[in-house]
Amino acid sequence: MSEIDNKLESYLKLLCQKALELGASEAVVIPVSDIVVDERTRLKCLVPLCSFYDTNLMCPPNVMPISEFREILKKYHGAILIKVEATSASPPEELADQIGLAEAWEIVKSVRKKVSERQTIITEYSYALRDNQERLYKIIEQIESLCIREGYHFATGLSAGACLLCDECVGVKSGLPCRYPFKARTSMGALGIDVVVTAKRAGIEVNFAHNAARSCLGMILVD
Repeated sequence: MSEIDNKLESYLKLLCQKALELGASEAVVIPVSDIVVDERTRLKCLVPLCSFYDTNLMCPPNVMPISEFREILKKYHGAILIKVEATSASPPEELADQIGLAEAWEIVKSVRKKVSERQTIITEYSYALRDNQERLYKIIEQIESLCIREGYHFATGLSAGACLLCDECVGVKSGLPCRYPFKARTSMGALGIDVVVTAKRAGIEVNFAHNAARSCLGMILVD
């Protein structure tokens, strides 16, 4: 079932209001039937190969298969989509002017290795993105807690993009546990959700223009 009954829909609207109070710029109710899962989303983790692939605990292939997530999603009856606006207006010219993703990523990766390195416009922008994600995590964590207290014990939050809580993830090959197990969240994309189409169905704009500000989207499944 994917229809939202009146009681759950009312509660989801209250959650949206709470998310706005906590700092979200937008929060909307979305029927589970409007959540688009597409295997091509996971393909984009591989082509071109994302640097987080198989190195980040919250990224593929260290998360459940898309087929398993599809079955789990069928059991949920409602969800909310949350948007956190970017703290920076747009990427610095050094990134925005890059034609290739590879060149842009190498710039970001090189300046994020050590916090103690000299601060530049790019490092400030890079850490601003992480701050955005942390703001989203805090909202997700608090909304999840509210749901559980109200008896919606299967409430589950999903984040946007690769987890950036650490400068470098411990990685699955280290055998070490996640440093932030109650804060880190798997991204929607890692589970196969087409964030662009899903957000469009919910009436939320997602802009990937090279000079546009980068916002974060999160989702909370509620049941």
